[in-house]
Amino acid sequence: MPVDRETTENRRLSQALSTGPFSLALRLALKSSGLSLDRVQFRLRERDAAVSKTALSNWQSGRTQPERPDSLRALAVLEDIVGVPAGSLSSLLGPPRPRGRWLAQNPGEMRADQAWARPDGLARALERMGTSIDAINRVAKIATHLTGTVDAERRMRTMRHQMVVRAERDGIDRYTGAYRSDVGDCLDITDTIGCRPGRRRQDAETGFTTYELLLDQPARAGELVSVGYTIYTNGEERYHSQRLGRASQIYTVQIQFETGTLPVRVYRTYLPSIGDTSHEDVEVPLGASCTAQHTVVDPVPGIYRLGWDWE
Repeated sequence: MPVDRETTENRRLSQALSTGPFSLALRLALKSSGLSLDRVQFRLRERDAAVSKTALSNWQSGRTQPERPDSLRALAVLEDIVGVPAGSLSSLLGPPRPRGRWLAQNPGEMRADQAWARPDGLARALERMGTSIDAINRVAKIATHLTGTVDAERRMRTMRHQMVVRAERDGIDRYTGAYRSDVGDCLDITDTIGCRPGRRRQDAETGFTTYELLLDQPARAGELVSVGYTIYTNGEERYHSQRLGRASQIYTVQIQFETGTLPVRVYRTYLPSIGDTSHEDVEVPLGASCTAQHTVVDPVPGIYRLGWDWE
């Protein structure tokens, strides 16, 4: 690559190794090494530190991170393979996340350390909005219908949300949500129905955006409210995840791809928590309208993901 571009890439890698997040630092380290995931996987296996290609892909995309002893040992070997200082990647992991279900006792509650990668960024973005994780737990998602579009440049452009939510206490006048991406930004929230946009804050370091939707009228405890809105983004996303609680009764997601720019594979995945790596990918067919979809009735609490591969 040209010298100026190489210098920029090296500077980005150095900065990421210093400040994180882990997924970005790993992605830049792999790119700098010039090694494909297949080659990295082969070299790890040669040194008795086998890691699946799926796990490596998940680590660099922020879907999961290494936590188990064998994964952490493999990470130490990986640092040597890609040519970064020993401990530079592992130091970005932070404390291990608790295992098991990420939901607490109430339907709307979630444990941020199990639901999200880099939950510190979620906490900071909410704090900048003058609130806390408790704001997310004041409503429970009963029904969720998502419709996303991916353009010819492989970028996620829109994600339309149609939801029925339930107030968990009296006087609820807003819905608080969160969006996270390592590869793009939440550009705008518009096309609202049953609500209007409120405050929005970001945590650039971790890719979090938190936002409020002000309800048309306050809701009493137990009252159901229907809201709709569209998030406009610009990221080259390779999956979309949704966190569902015990109150959820139906969940459906549809992703429509631009004709002529179709992924080679679409799959769905369920994770009990963000740190769980024992999940299985299930192939999802593309329909005649270039749309992949997944619907679940009475979903088990956890994280539901629809993903796609371009090569």
